[in-house]
Amino acid sequence: MQQKKFEELFESYLKNELSVSDEQKMMEMIRQNSHDDFIKEKIDLMLRENSSSELLDKEKSDYILKRILSDSENSQKVILLEPQRRNKRVVVRLLFAAASIIALIAIGNSLFFKPKTGDTIPVTEQPAIAENTLVDFSGKQLVRLPDGSTVLLNDKSSLKYDQKSFNSKTREVTLTGEAFFDIKRNEKKPFIVHTGKVQTKVLGTAFNINAFDSSKNIEVTVARGKVQVGDAEKIYGVITPNQQIKVNRSTLNFEQNKISAAVVTEWKSNYLILDDINMEEAVALISQKYKVQILLSNEKIRNCRITASFLNEEDLDHVMQVITSVIETEYHYNKAGTVIISGKGCE
Repeated sequence: MQQKKFEELFESYLKNELSVSDEQKMMEMIRQNSHDDFIKEKIDLMLRENSSSELLDKEKSDYILKRILSDSENSQKVILLEPQRRNKRVVVRLLFAAASIIALIAIGNSLFFKPKTGDTIPVTEQPAIAENTLVDFSGKQLVRLPDGSTVLLNDKSSLKYDQKSFNSKTREVTLTGEAFFDIKRNEKKPFIVHTGKVQTKVLGTAFNINAFDSSKNIEVTVARGKVQVGDAEKIYGVITPNQQIKVNRSTLNFEQNKISAAVVTEWKSNYLILDDINMEEAVALISQKYKVQILLSNEKIRNCRITASFLNEEDLDHVMQVITSVIETEYHYNKAGTVIISGKGCE
């Protein structure tokens, strides 16, 4: 049912026939990662219909999809697909316009620039360059890694990893700034965070790293599980919940202390992250953040799942408008100021 609805929204979007609310609903459904195959097939089909008859291989299709589903806000990427037996290039522009919670993804006729019959298009020869497999995220956002782990980036922070080597023998990323990591456990593939010369190694846990360039120290704080901190030559220590290792980035001198992880990660309280949870859990988080009572008029609404990130201090009405449009419900306030969500819900 959800897949059919998504396909209808997607087709209408390509024809420029979607309302603002339906467009918002479609973008949220894309973020739920359950329609990846359909999007890849659509990209492949549109490229087939382009001036080039070359097939889009799986690696390129996956790469484009990854860019669409997890790129950062306020960025513009240009991907060049070069057919092996032709000189003509197919240029795919993925334009990401800033929105309050996610980047609005521009897909459609304005995205795939097809040359008109008879037009002369100058082709500029460029030297071949090695494929860049580095994925880079910047600014405050929730990043979902290929292994299912998530990273919540603070403002003025960045995360990088090589998609070709990630999740092979190890899962390695490089952090600048601050981030909260929630790592899927995999004893065969350690997760390693590089911050300058300091390496933070885990199997599966939740922890915070503060490594802004402006600070002389790198601070690793554990919220759940165990974390090993060290460098290429030695291990500084293994810390558990509410413990922190602070490392001087110049001298590599370090100290280990007890500290409240809740205090260290207080910066996350400004964000509202609904990461593939049911509406009962979502309502609890929203009620806690906005200090308001929210009631579900239909038990089946509890079954609906939602994935959304609100990172710009959005007001309650904005949050409710987005959520109710995604799960096809409505909301209103009663006389007591309680938010009532009504609709048919989900099976």
